Amino acid sequence: MATEKTNHHPRDVPCPNAEDISPCVCTVIDASDFDMEMDCSSVSSNTDLARIFSEHFPFNNFYSLIIYNNIHLRTIRAGDLGQISFKRIDIWSGNLQSVETNAFLHSYDTLEYLEISSNMLTAFPYSEISMFNHLTTLNLRSNQLGGIPTVASLTLQSLYLNNNPITGINPSSLPLLYTIGLSFTAITHIPTGTFSGLSRLTNIDLTNNKLEVLDPGTINLQTSYNWVYLTTNSITSIAEGALMGLRGSLYVQNNQLTELAEGVFRPLMDMDVTVYAESNPLACGCEIAWLVLNSVYVDQLMDDTTCFSGELVRNLDPDVYASLCH
Repeated sequence: MATEKTNHHPRDVPCPNAEDISPCVCTVIDASDFDMEMDCSSVSSNTDLARIFSEHFPFNNFYSLIIYNNIHLRTIRAGDLGQISFKRIDIWSGNLQSVETNAFLHSYDTLEYLEISSNMLTAFPYSEISMFNHLTTLNLRSNQLGGIPTVASLTLQSLYLNNNPITGINPSSLPLLYTIGLSFTAITHIPTGTFSGLSRLTNIDLTNNKLEVLDPGTINLQTSYNWVYLTTNSITSIAEGALMGLRGSLYVQNNQLTELAEGVFRPLMDMDVTVYAESNPLACGCEIAWLVLNSVYVDQLMDDTTCFSGELVRNLDPDVYASLCH
């Protein structure tokens, strides 16, 4: 993604000499504090990149590095970026396969945002993340990262691993984590306690995975308002106690739930959770009477939630359930 600052003002000072760093381009993107952006989208090789960053730079502290749509770089090596530090690094839509440990060494005390998305990463130095003292966002969407990443950081607030063939995650060492993106992965199961003990966790996206069962203790949130996305999995069963601490919205559309079990969903609705449950084969027998007979609960069931028969849940006749379900 592009840098968030606007009002670009190209100029020579404080940038390096333009000819020395070509084909990279240095731009002052904020004239008030001389924030510099380095766009190296057109470099032809690691040798080219390393040569540029070995040139004379009057100032070493840059706001951002951009490498966009570059088909030549396969790795970022330690030393390729010389002595330069960045607050933000964006590398997207390329063929990058790996990042060496210490590749961003001189940004340990400055980097706040790191994105390497829509590349071909098969390896990433997760163990180095704890060395970045101000990093708040790590975005590694749309790569080829597998396994179960272990990420530790005292500052990280947003972690995006969407669209990677990872099989799990261990976020327990991320005390400030606010949002985690894990959609379109190869996750089939979430061990008990995976999303527990994270006092600031507010947004969990597990859309489009291969989940079938949610065990007790799968998610236990502590924030005052939160969102959990479980849309488009193959969930057939949610155990009581699997979804604790929800106080916002739960998305379970397009799964294989045959019932909205009272022991699971009634406690959520008692906490004013809004439930999105469209496109599930709900039987809508007496097991759903607890909901149909309470208009407040019916109002908390959103979207066009239907029974297996196609009838809208909100149109079910409560008199029928009052008469036949005891």
